[in-house]
Amino acid sequence: MSKFVVVSLVLGSLIASCGESGEDSSAVSIEFAAVVGDEPFACGESYDGLGANSTSLTLSDLRFYVQDVAFITASGQEVPMENVDSIWQLPNVALLDFEDGCGELGDEATNRTISGTLPFGDYVGIKFQMGVPFEDNHQNQPTAPAPLNLSSMWWNWQGGYKFLRIDSGNFSPDAWRMHLGSTGCDGDPQSGGTTQCGTPNRVEVELDDFNPATDVIVFDVAALVDGAALDENQDGTPVGCMAGPMDSDCAPMFDNLGLPFGGAEPAGPQMVFSAVERAAAPH
Repeated sequence: MSKFVVVSLVLGSLIASCGESGEDSSAVSIEFAAVVGDEPFACGESYDGLGANSTSLTLSDLRFYVQDVAFITASGQEVPMENVDSIWQLPNVALLDFEDGCGELGDEATNRTISGTLPFGDYVGIKFQMGVPFEDNHQNQPTAPAPLNLSSMWWNWQGGYKFLRIDSGNFSPDAWRMHLGSTGCDGDPQSGGTTQCGTPNRVEVELDDFNPATDVIVFDVAALVDGAALDENQDGTPVGCMAGPMDSDCAPMFDNLGLPFGGAEPAGPQMVFSAVERAAAPH
């Protein structure tokens, strides 16, 4: 005997799922999109009017990890989604990849979804972090399972992975880029020591009124760099932002991500991710 189960989200909008008797969860697919303001992100394209000084950038890479996806009930309970294993995701972390090999360190394969299972219930939103779980962040990258086996998304044993990678132009010291990960880490995991990081830099994202049947989660590069002087650079630091706690070029972007920087708390929650109806998202 089959049953008809309705998972209610977003002020009466509905997702209907059918399952065999005894099943208590349903498959869920979460779609992500990347934009630069009102334009869809396209690898190798140039975008004008970015940051504090209306800078132009030709973007050649955009990838980020998402961990610990959970849906939120009307009572505020967080119900974890269990990822389905694939080359793009492990049970608690997934890689979203919007570059298609136009740069020097990527390839043609892309990924814009996280798939998993979720217990039947009434949900009103979604919550996740942009990052890699601490227990997975300081491991041996060459022997790690996909998608944690990419050298281009890894710094070192102590620092761990790049949670976010955005590059412009060719891979050169003079090209602007934004790489986010944990900093201020000590200990040596290679020799069995425990690593602790003074600034974990995992971005907390909570989106109300999200329905995976009708909505897409949008990452906006223009919102990330809003207020940042992309054509200027602090002396003695890499071009752009490598998440260094003393690199003032990072401060506006950290604030837009809802992250503390240099001892100052952010002005508010992150402003880079949003939930948009799929039909209204830039294509």
